[in-house]
Amino acid sequence: MTTPYSSLTERKHAIRKLAAFKALELPFQPSGFWFHSDVRDNFYYAIHLFSYCTDKEASSEMSDTQREAALELASGMIIRVLSLQVQDPENPMYGHWPLNLGSDPAAAKPNLLPVELMGCLIILFYNQFQNALPLGLKSELNLSILHIYQSSVYRQPIKQIHHHEAKHTSLKLLLGHQFDDQELLQQGLRFAKQQLQHVKTFGFKEYGALPWHWHWIQSFTCVWEVVDDAAVRETVSEMLDYLWRLRADYYLKGAWVGAQSRQWPHDGPKDNNTLLDYIQFGDFPMPSVITRLEGASLYTYQVADDIVKRAVERDSAEELKRKIQFAEVDGEVTEEAHLYTLITPDYAVGGIWERRDEFDNEQQRWDVTLPLTDPAAAIGVNQAFFFHPGNKYKEGDDRHQSRYGTVLLHQDSVAQLWEIPSEDSEAYPSLIGCLPRGEWTFEERSGYGRIGNIYAAFHLMNDFIVEERADRVSITSPFVEGANGVVMEVVASKEADQLGIEDLEQFTARMKQNQVRFSGKTAETDGFGVVYTTRKQEELKLGTASDNEATINGQSIRWDEYTI
Repeated sequence: MTTPYSSLTERKHAIRKLAAFKALELPFQPSGFWFHSDVRDNFYYAIHLFSYCTDKEASSEMSDTQREAALELASGMIIRVLSLQVQDPENPMYGHWPLNLGSDPAAAKPNLLPVELMGCLIILFYNQFQNALPLGLKSELNLSILHIYQSSVYRQPIKQIHHHEAKHTSLKLLLGHQFDDQELLQQGLRFAKQQLQHVKTFGFKEYGALPWHWHWIQSFTCVWEVVDDAAVRETVSEMLDYLWRLRADYYLKGAWVGAQSRQWPHDGPKDNNTLLDYIQFGDFPMPSVITRLEGASLYTYQVADDIVKRAVERDSAEELKRKIQFAEVDGEVTEEAHLYTLITPDYAVGGIWERRDEFDNEQQRWDVTLPLTDPAAAIGVNQAFFFHPGNKYKEGDDRHQSRYGTVLLHQDSVAQLWEIPSEDSEAYPSLIGCLPRGEWTFEERSGYGRIGNIYAAFHLMNDFIVEERADRVSITSPFVEGANGVVMEVVASKEADQLGIEDLEQFTARMKQNQVRFSGKTAETDGFGVVYTTRKQEELKLGTASDNEATINGQSIRWDEYTI
């Protein structure tokens, strides 16, 4: 363990304290809010401050006067947030809050999003602290919950099996319990069972989606904490077990590994949304930065011991070959995708074979991931990848990949080729590479690095330029005649030691023995290609031709090895 907090309870209190003192340090806007960019953050910090100050033992370093002042501040902020709820039943946005408060919070337009998770946490907070709430705050919370109940904000059908519907289902269950509405409670239970059965049958299509995977977990945890109906608790417990097992599968000391269907800038190229991981697993240093607080320290739910063991006790390499079927609610499968990830104690390499269109195109096709305990992660990014920018890409935001590119994923190696059609005159002209800081040497079209506890090598089809940044090494490689490509291979330092490799110079010399051949179009072929021989003498072959088939040692990929 690298954390000074050995138990889940200690880690939870540490995060609560971190959030509470952050709240006390936050500057106020002229409106009286801390945040205008997202109304929810005001509520999240306020409930953590309130929770901390009601625990006199935990907040023993505060005087009674300081504690009372902090409680008054937290209560006032919560009431201020609640006051922005639309409470006119005739308004089509009845029950909702604004999201971005702009320059005049009172005039901010209501938005569909805040009530989803914040509504669940309002009910959780009320139930946890109702005996400690000042009378005025208790009354305002009751009223706010009533308006949610009387509105239609949660009365949505299941169509897509995604995080919005998970939160709507959680609200059904929480409100059904809160108001003893058995019809609503049973409807919520049916929906929860349907969602659970769907993800177990077809796979979790929001793979690695951050922070939305957490929203599934947090909303159903609110139900688990509040609703005492036996059938509901059984289903919700099974749902949480499924979601946390999935998290454990793709977990490496605070990092999410493999492909991600959606992510925010604080999820990559550095894993920063780590509060829930830290509390439940605790095998990496305590976070000092809060990127998304939400309900982090308010839950008493504890992940099962076997799931924790699965996540934190990695002592060998493991290949995960998963299949996701994108199915309608009626069960009709419209397409499939295949996820491949190699996870070792020191690093992970993984991605998705098929490129898919995702909402806002916030995806990560593949990457090499270092755990947050790696020395390189302490000084910068912990992910390495190359991508071709596409729709919604902005300079400096290493997400938003283009629709082009074909990949080959095998153990600790990745190959990807891109071919831009001549008719796409607006396509981004270069590949972008992101590498963790370390000891790097660049020669011609290749790079060799020693990064924390691993070595890495890459080979590009075209020339490239290097830019050293504070937290990463950035690579730019232009397309030539519409084509570019990359091969990347990773070796753990301890494995390199066994091969007699003691430094970067020796690693570079060893990896230069690997053959890499990029080929262009010829009269016989209608695409570009690459053949790469790994250090283990395995031949990886990939092409962009319409009839291309990725092969490993001459063998096609065995899709029947991929399971839900």
